Amino acid sequence: MTTIASRPEPLPASGLALELGLPHGRLPEALDHPRRQQVRERHDAWFRERIGGAGPPAARRLFAECEGVSLMCRVLPGADPERLLGICLAASVLFLLDDATDGDSAETGRADEYLAVLAGAVTEGGSAHLRLFRQTLDRVRQGVPDRLWSRFTSGFSEVVRAAAVKSGAPVRDYPGYLAVRRADAAFDLVGVAIEHGLGLELTLEPERLAAFHDACFEHTILVNDLLSYRKEYADDEPMNAVGVLRRTEGLGLQAAVDELCLRLRAAEDAYVARAAELDAAHGAAHPALRPYLDAWARMLSGNLAWSLSCPRYHGPDGGWTGDGVPARMVLYPDRTLFR
Repeated sequence: MTTIASRPEPLPASGLALELGLPHGRLPEALDHPRRQQVRERHDAWFRERIGGAGPPAARRLFAECEGVSLMCRVLPGADPERLLGICLAASVLFLLDDATDGDSAETGRADEYLAVLAGAVTEGGSAHLRLFRQTLDRVRQGVPDRLWSRFTSGFSEVVRAAAVKSGAPVRDYPGYLAVRRADAAFDLVGVAIEHGLGLELTLEPERLAAFHDACFEHTILVNDLLSYRKEYADDEPMNAVGVLRRTEGLGLQAAVDELCLRLRAAEDAYVARAAELDAAHGAAHPALRPYLDAWARMLSGNLAWSLSCPRYHGPDGGWTGDGVPARMVLYPDRTLFR
């Protein structure tokens, strides 16, 4: 019978140290987009023009911390700058939606309105968040081919539906958790961003890429969950792999972190193996495949670098900016430090 781990004690002021076994050395070095500052300035100006000082407080974080820009410039360092701007705007409004629908907020009950906008309905009014979402979606649509826009709206609709129920979604085991997170984390939008940002037209059948995308998904989500654990613990967020492993497998905190790192290493091994298999079997007939696979490698290393350094997870005085990967993280009530 599975033991359900109780919620750990509040983080001590002196910090709680956890050893890390992060994989390293197999993915390419993380890069940052060379036009990041220009993209950020245009991104910030776009949001400021629409919300000024009168928008919802959560929205002002869009340009105060600029998480959408910092993440997408890390995971798409080779993207066309104009296309990257639209991708960054979409990522920022995703962050906003995630924050606005935490718990039982009023925004959580407006899923049907968001879905109507994604389906192309012409609507007026609504909450401040919904109006900003509608305006952002109109801008993001510019220059996106119909085939990718259909996938984008489908993936974003999954996020909205998951947000409406995520606070009460039961997860009885790790596979069940991954199934819920696949939609909640907007993972399927990453492939759309890669294809659009790099101007690729991938013609390989989606089912042939399924195992490859599964490995990329697990790597991405485990990195994010591990390195955001302090923030999500403080917010009492149930959708985190560390907490899921503790609750469903009866593990202590360090044991859960160890298990997560083992699964992360396995996901990275699977990425390398699946990418090599796909390239050998289909690369010659599908010229966009190799750039697509390589872009995913940059995405995985960029996501790790971003997750180690971003204030969203670690507080303004936390994070890691050193070389390589840290061997330990120390959780404080207000920040995460790495050694």
